[in-house]
Amino acid sequence: MAHASSPAPDAPFLDPDGKTLRTKDVLALAGGLPVLFAFFKVNCPTCQLTWPYLEKLNVLYGGGAVRVAGVCQNDAAAGKKYYTEFGGATFDLFVDPEPKFAASNAFGVEAVPHLALVSPLGRVTRVFEGWSRKEMEDLGRTLAAEKKLTARPVVEAGDPVKDFQAG
Repeated sequence: MAHASSPAPDAPFLDPDGKTLRTKDVLALAGGLPVLFAFFKVNCPTCQLTWPYLEKLNVLYGGGAVRVAGVCQNDAAAGKKYYTEFGGATFDLFVDPEPKFAASNAFGVEAVPHLALVSPLGRVTRVFEGWSRKEMEDLGRTLAAEKKLTARPVVEAGDPVKDFQAG
C-alpha cells in the first residue's frame, strides 16, 4: 500500500489508446513536477463531487506546480465520457480497468476518489480518500508554496460544497 513518505509503487496504467505506462513513465511525462494520481469510478457520487475541484486545481497549478492524472477504474470509453460530462477535464486520463485493478491495488486504493501525490523522485508525499474541502485547500496551498506561486483558493469562499464526504 502506498503511504505518505513511501516509495511510489511501480504500477501499470493504460493510456486511453491502450498503451501500457508505469508509474515512472507518468512521472517522466510530468517533466519534473509532482503527479497527483486521482483514482475514480464513473458512477461514484463522491468522485463526481470532487471532479470540478480537481479541474480547478489543475487550472490553477497544472503545468507549474503539479501534473494531475485521472485514473479511471472503468474502461477508456467510460473515462472519456466522464471527462466530457463532468466539465471536460484538461488533465491526463489513464485507465486501470476491471477486473485486475493492478494500479489501484498497488497504490492501496480502498475507496474512490483516492488521491496520491507523488514527488518527481517517486515518493508518495500525500494520500487521501473521499472528498475533503480542507485537504483540497491544503493541497493547493502546499503546491503553491513549493513552487513559490501565489496561493489561490481551489474552493472559493462561499462555495456551498460540504466539508467532507466519504468515498
